[in-house]
Amino acid sequence: MAKPSAPPKSPTKSETALGSLTADELSCVLGELLAAQPELQDQAERVASTLLTTVSVEQVTADVESALTWISLDALAARAGRVRGRGYVHESEAAWELVDEAIAPFRSDLDRRAALGLLDAAANLAVGIIAGLYRARAPEMGTVLAYAGDDTQMEVAAEILNRAGELGVPVPDDAADAHWPRWSDLR
Repeated sequence: MAKPSAPPKSPTKSETALGSLTADELSCVLGELLAAQPELQDQAERVASTLLTTVSVEQVTADVESALTWISLDALAARAGRVRGRGYVHESEAAWELVDEAIAPFRSDLDRRAALGLLDAAANLAVGIIAGLYRARAPEMGTVLAYAGDDTQMEVAAEILNRAGELGVPVPDDAADAHWPRWSDLR
């Protein structure tokens, strides 16, 4: 007598076609679904709005700190010294460029949320960016942050705080004491 076979196991999320899509591919799927079923537009808008209004200061802080501390020394080496088309680029200038590029997505996100009128979310984002810069204020010697200079993080933080003010984003008065207490100039 033949042994009964086990029922087929259901695929896990990562084993499904939908679960294995990249962010760009998921975007295409969403676009096609909304085009085919316009009645989903309001629901998609609510989900998007919820996503954009939910900003964790702690998560942004950790993300910024990580983005700054993991800048590769190889990237610095590729930009510093004699660079074709630019001449000689000092290591501190190249390090500043890399720090600026690491912060750029966060700065763009701040601009985007402020433009949408999501000022509370933008404020949380600004606080998280500055707090992440504050956490990375004492880099280890030999890191890109150290090559950028002692005041880099505070100068970038001041730029973010000024940008928030220009955008009408109200950074809470108690944010400095709670998240960057030793930067007395950023109040």
